[in-house]
Amino acid sequence: MGNAKPNEGNLTETDPWHAVLTGRGRHLDDMTLISLFVQIATAHGRHADELTSIFVNRYGSFASVLSTSERELAAISNIGQHVIPAIKLLHEAALRYNRARVDQNDILSDERKLLDYLTARLSRETIEQFRILFLTDTHRLIADEAQARGTVNHTPVYPREVARRAMELGAERLILVHNHPSGDPTPSEADLQMTRQVQAAVQAIGIRIADHIIVGNGRHTSFRALDLL
Repeated sequence: MGNAKPNEGNLTETDPWHAVLTGRGRHLDDMTLISLFVQIATAHGRHADELTSIFVNRYGSFASVLSTSERELAAISNIGQHVIPAIKLLHEAALRYNRARVDQNDILSDERKLLDYLTARLSRETIEQFRILFLTDTHRLIADEAQARGTVNHTPVYPREVARRAMELGAERLILVHNHPSGDPTPSEADLQMTRQVQAAVQAIGIRIADHIIVGNGRHTSFRALDLL
C-alpha cells in the first residue's frame, strides 16, 4: 500500500490516495479503503498493517467496520485512542449523507437512495429495531425515528403509539422499517400480523402506510412490492 500521505504532491496515478483525491475512490476495493483509513487514524503508526489485517479478517467490509459497536472495537488489542472516535465519526457522517439524499425528494421516487439509507442504518444491527419514516402526503420525509428495540428476533410494536406519534408530527404517510439480524428479510407471520395491526390503527385516523421494508444483510423485502399492503 505504501506510506504516501494524502497531502503529498507527488502521487502517481496508481497510488490509491490519488484515486481518493480525484474522486475515483469508488474503484478501490474495501481492503484498500480500510488500509487508507487506518493509516490516517493511526498517523501511519507501526500497528497500521496489523490493525488493517484484523479489520479485514474479522469484519470483511468497510461498512461492517463502520457499524461495529464501540464496545466490540474497544476489545481489539492496540487499536489506539484515535481509531474508535474516527470510526464512529465516519459512520455518523455516512448516515447523515444518506439521510440528506433522501430528504430532498419524494422518498419513494428513488428506491436505491432509500435502501442505501436504510441499509446503512440497520443492516449490521445485532438486535431487531423497529423504525418509522414519517412522510407528508407527497412522500417527503418529516422524521425518521426508532420506535422500539427488541431481541435478536422480536421487537414489540404498539399500534396506538405509532398512530399517536404520526398525529403529533402531522404525517400523512408512513414507511415501517425493521431489520432481521439473521440476515434473511423474509417476513414472518408475526411481521404480517404486526403490519396489519398498525395499518388498522393509522387508517382509522386517515393515515396510510406507504410500505413496510425489512432489511437483512445485503437484502431487503418490500411489502408494497409483494402486494402485502
